[in-house]
Amino acid sequence: MKRPFVVVISGYSGSGKSTLINALSNSLPSCVPMYFDDYASKGDFPEDIKSWVDYGGDPNVIKTPELKKHIIELINGNSVTLNKGNGWAKEYGISFDPVSVELHPSDYIILEEPFGNLREEVKEFVDMVIYLDVRPEISLARRVYDLNKYLKNDPATLVHLLDHFLSDYLYGGVREMYHLNGIRVKENANLVVDTSGNLDEVVRVVTKEIQKASKAL
Repeated sequence: MKRPFVVVISGYSGSGKSTLINALSNSLPSCVPMYFDDYASKGDFPEDIKSWVDYGGDPNVIKTPELKKHIIELINGNSVTLNKGNGWAKEYGISFDPVSVELHPSDYIILEEPFGNLREEVKEFVDMVIYLDVRPEISLARRVYDLNKYLKNDPATLVHLLDHFLSDYLYGGVREMYHLNGIRVKENANLVVDTSGNLDEVVRVVTKEIQKASKAL
């Protein structure tokens, strides 16, 4: 059995990572999507993010052992059960109904991983890094818009989540983390894509580049 081709999709929150991965799940044959937020929460990041960034922002302090375990299992041809997470929502006091999904071995693993191949936990498995290059203000606007759309029928939760998210973004070092990480990942990416335009065209280009890279491996 041929080893799966592992693609990492990186970019700011709101750059379109999840949207692109969902689309690639349909455009690529035999593809399994994986999402960093299912395996990591705010508690997995340094408590003082701003200081962490000021001292270099080493991505290897963020550990996701279950993600590594699941990648290994999928590469070895085994299915895994994932209890989906919700990123930083838990630390913001937001609860969601638990959801379990089965991930099955596929020809392609498409991983949403904000740190590209910079974390040693995943670096050895990554064949290709794609960075979504979108202006920060567009990414932020998309993030706020998506939260509003998702939680418009629960205004109390929406206000609570926006308050925490924007506070962390403006004053808690998150904006600086995105900026530093974006520079690093973009410099090491195999493909840089502007996702501020037409989604269908982005999917077409990215699908073609992934298939070309996988054949060359």
